[in-house]
Amino acid sequence: MVFLKSLKFAISGILYVIKNERNMRFHTVAGLYVLIFSLFFSLSMIKYVVLLLMISLVLVTEILNTCIEYLIDLFSKEYNSVAKVVKDMAAGAVLIVCTVAVAVALLFFSEPDAYVRMWAFLCTYPVVIVPFLIFSFICYEYIFLGPIEVKNRLKKYFDKIKKSDANERE
Repeated sequence: MVFLKSLKFAISGILYVIKNERNMRFHTVAGLYVLIFSLFFSLSMIKYVVLLLMISLVLVTEILNTCIEYLIDLFSKEYNSVAKVVKDMAAGAVLIVCTVAVAVALLFFSEPDAYVRMWAFLCTYPVVIVPFLIFSFICYEYIFLGPIEVKNRLKKYFDKIKKSDANERE
């Protein structure tokens, strides 16, 4: 039971950061896109492990950066030059990890044949373009508006569809 409680608290913390921090939402979407596009590349198991580790490292450093910022804000009510430096260092840690993650991705995704396979896939199945664009739009809204606002907008959209269907049936 203690483990399940701990798991619940950990998930709650992750969801809190996702709901309240735009950079965390950006990193989660970027990681998802990396995993989706990696399917077109002939990556070894080791490269997938490295990708997953890099994505995890980016997410973890973003969570730690947020923790540091919150703690500093909790204990430092007024502007403090030391607090600013600590916050900047924490943000710098995220920047370093993200830069390395991008460098790893560039190395792993430098296979020209994969881009040909991607193009051939889109030409063979052009119908996937529309869901991909819709998914990309939802991801954009998710990053910049947050998951709660996206949920509210989708609910309003589907409510309109239900109302128009109900009106057509009458």
